[in-house]
Amino acid sequence: MAKITWLASYPKSGNTWVRILLANYRNDSGAAVDINALGDGKGFGRAAFDEYCGFKTSTLGAALVDRLRPEIYRAMARDARDDLIVKMHDNWRCSDRGLAVFPADCTKGVVYILRSVLDVAPSAAVHWGVDNATAVERLCDPNYALGGSRRRLSRSVWQPLSSWSHHVRSWCDESGLSVLVIRYEDLKSDTLESLRRIVAFCGLSSDEQRLTHAVSNSRFERLKEVELTGGFREHSECARGSFFRKGQTGSWRQELPSELVRRLVDVHGDVMTRFGYLDARGEPL
Repeated sequence: MAKITWLASYPKSGNTWVRILLANYRNDSGAAVDINALGDGKGFGRAAFDEYCGFKTSTLGAALVDRLRPEIYRAMARDARDDLIVKMHDNWRCSDRGLAVFPADCTKGVVYILRSVLDVAPSAAVHWGVDNATAVERLCDPNYALGGSRRRLSRSVWQPLSSWSHHVRSWCDESGLSVLVIRYEDLKSDTLESLRRIVAFCGLSSDEQRLTHAVSNSRFERLKEVELTGGFREHSECARGSFFRKGQTGSWRQELPSELVRRLVDVHGDVMTRFGYLDARGEPL
């Protein structure tokens, strides 16, 4: 049976960028991949769930979907010739029967892509089509989830995120899986070295020329231009701007008022300190 490496992250933390980097790394031609032809590569797409289940999962409640997930992921691994790399925005958790939703027996490891919650907030606000204050409250909500709307059928199954800090802890501390944490800030400042670490962790053969080409073909400016001219299929229907928006670090300083910064620090300070987002006085870096 093949194994799954989960690309896990809170939304708007750089997950799609890492997927594109890996797709370009694995592209034998050396040319830039079509970002609209990445394949599903996601562990929460409803179409894939329906295919594996043999029926419409839209009729199922969240608890039943969580009971099915482990067997679906095992089936995905059994059907694959090579190890899989699968995108995931869910938090790590157990089903109502106490079984891990992301089973260890078909898991190779987790690449956890971490971004400062201060930068996630304004980026997520644009992606979700809400104001910054609403996005901040979602990032602080232990019960926040995606894909659970009763008004329209989502392309994804129910995805519980929880709060930002619980999401981080769930994968990094509670899962018991082998986890490589890649900070978005490090990915941005030294993309080549970050990709080199990801490639090694995923068990892919190392090739410096491929690494260099992948980084060049995945430049944020290029991705933004491609989206501008040809669109991006993963762009949210409710978004107030482009998917590849700024890609910067520290832009929260111009986008978040002080009261929202304080709210995020008050709720997530422990995890922010742990991963180098606050100084010794508890002030954002």
